[in-house]
Amino acid sequence: MVLCAGCGTGGVELHPVEGQVLFEDQPAAGVQVVFQPTGEVKDGAILMPSGKTGEDGSFTLQTYPHGAGAPAGEYVVVATWYPENGRELDNPKNKLPRKYADSASPLLKATIKAGPNKLEPFRLAR
Repeated sequence: MVLCAGCGTGGVELHPVEGQVLFEDQPAAGVQVVFQPTGEVKDGAILMPSGKTGEDGSFTLQTYPHGAGAPAGEYVVVATWYPENGRELDNPKNKLPRKYADSASPLLKATIKAGPNKLEPFRLAR
């Protein structure tokens, strides 16, 4: 099943993406993952699909403003994990090591292909 969500807003072809984040071999709930494309930018638009993990560490990607899924391509993945009440805190701390939020020296990478994508779990450690 191939989705063409938001055809009225540029015809971006999106593909369903599921994944999971584990930290120290345990599901990590509340991790924000952002997929940053490594390839050529089309039509001046940089689309960065993202998602937030649920209780079991699983996530699906959304590409704002186009909808569910992600364009096919190569990505580096940035992951951050702030406390649920992080917006209420003066200086919230990322629960993940800084190395997972560094897009200049990415540790996490993913390839999104046409059609449904079920990614291998991202296994994060200290």
